[in-house]
Amino acid sequence: MKHIIKTRIFKMLSLLPNRLGYSLYHFLQDKSSKLTVESKIQSTYSTYMSVVRILQKNNINLEGTRIAELGSGWTPIFPYQLILEGNAKRVDTYDINEHYNLKQIKKLNDYYSNSYNGTVEIENKGKYPLLNAVTYFPKTNICNGKFEDIDMVLSRFVLEHVSPNEIIEIHDFLFSNLKSGSYVLHLISPSDHRAYGDDSLSLQDFLKYSEKEWNQIQTKFDYHNRLRLPQYLALFKNKFEILFFEHDKINIDSKGYEKFKELTIHEDFRKYSDEELIAGSVNILLKKK
Repeated sequence: MKHIIKTRIFKMLSLLPNRLGYSLYHFLQDKSSKLTVESKIQSTYSTYMSVVRILQKNNINLEGTRIAELGSGWTPIFPYQLILEGNAKRVDTYDINEHYNLKQIKKLNDYYSNSYNGTVEIENKGKYPLLNAVTYFPKTNICNGKFEDIDMVLSRFVLEHVSPNEIIEIHDFLFSNLKSGSYVLHLISPSDHRAYGDDSLSLQDFLKYSEKEWNQIQTKFDYHNRLRLPQYLALFKNKFEILFFEHDKINIDSKGYEKFKELTIHEDFRKYSDEELIAGSVNILLKKK
């Protein structure tokens, strides 16, 4: 099955020295991606509009904001949209890895230059030519950033790949360094990501494993913390005010729910309700008091 093959590849890559392992990982990701820059932009735009919707619902405007992004991903599409569509003042984007792809960024710059009739300002910042209001901090823990004038922190499908202890560390840092009235918005995808490429799996398949068993399956290339909605809320509420949260609800008539009910959930997760176990597309807006 697809997920078994992918796991075996990641296991082999994880045995290699970091530099070689990540080089091959990037090569395989680039070769396996069938999406054009245009389709990636469209896909990210739906996420951008979710951010706008959530902020508007809470009377928050992107215009003029100074943003720190947690997790940069493969291309700076999201920061570009925050600036060009949302009129954010600047975006500092942090990632503990360095996944940016120069070839894809040049295509991205060409797309936006053509879309805005050459009026976008691109600067060569290190090895990557980027929109002048975007600053990329690769191989940098966000806890080493400067946040005195940051108005908002955003993450897009990142927290599920961060360990619980690191999530606590990050939010302790943000609480200590963000000014009062700043916001933190997380878009979280807490489902088993292996199921996105292999429909034989339930989106909650990984909940059948013990922590030891799951750690024998996953690697640094596909780490997933498996936190459920109540656990995320518990991590945040001691520091920040939770202004808003939402998640996908159960559809008991769906095939996805049938797959879920066929699972034998591990005892580590049995204290949670079906709704808490299945909750997907979790969006949480925090405010520093």
